[in-house]
Amino acid sequence: MFYPRMFWRVLIHPGEVALYTRRELGKDLEHRFSDAISPVLMLILSVAIAHALEMALRMSSPRLSTPVGQLLFSSEQGLLLTRSAVFCVYALGAALGTLRRQRLPVNRETLREPFSIQAFIACPFVVALALAQAAAASPMQAGPFTAPAIGVLAVAWYLWARMRAFVALNGGSALRALGSVVVSFLLTTIGLVGLFAAVIL
Repeated sequence: MFYPRMFWRVLIHPGEVALYTRRELGKDLEHRFSDAISPVLMLILSVAIAHALEMALRMSSPRLSTPVGQLLFSSEQGLLLTRSAVFCVYALGAALGTLRRQRLPVNRETLREPFSIQAFIACPFVVALALAQAAAASPMQAGPFTAPAIGVLAVAWYLWARMRAFVALNGGSALRALGSVVVSFLLTTIGLVGLFAAVIL
């Protein structure tokens, strides 16, 4: 019940969700997110929805011959864990960037707030990319440009949402915030691509 309502809030008002998350984390543990869903659980459910969509459409998994590639992609459990890890890395990268800008040490206490905010923001991104992947797997039904269009919109929304959250929490120029977000996103993406290339190929 809480998932679709929170999903809509994140989709339309990511800045307000960032402030809401900060307020909730200031409460006692048993009272946090009592009217919503916790950010980490929402991210896990979003990954599960993306995976369920892939299974429902019977999309084929990547066929890789290397031991690591088989471990990551040859089973449903491996695919689910790999997808979860990838989007957690995006949330973690953004959170670490926040701590670096604020010149705070990295520990569980300082990391909790920025990671929770970024976990919320990643959820629509996860689902949108799954839709793009589904469209790419059925180009005859979806049309040749549907998958790229959804993918571009997903990335554009994700960058916008992170920018809105940044401005809501820190103030300042939206343009400067967007520049910081884009750099962080590109560095995380390049790092992930390089990591997968190193361990799979």
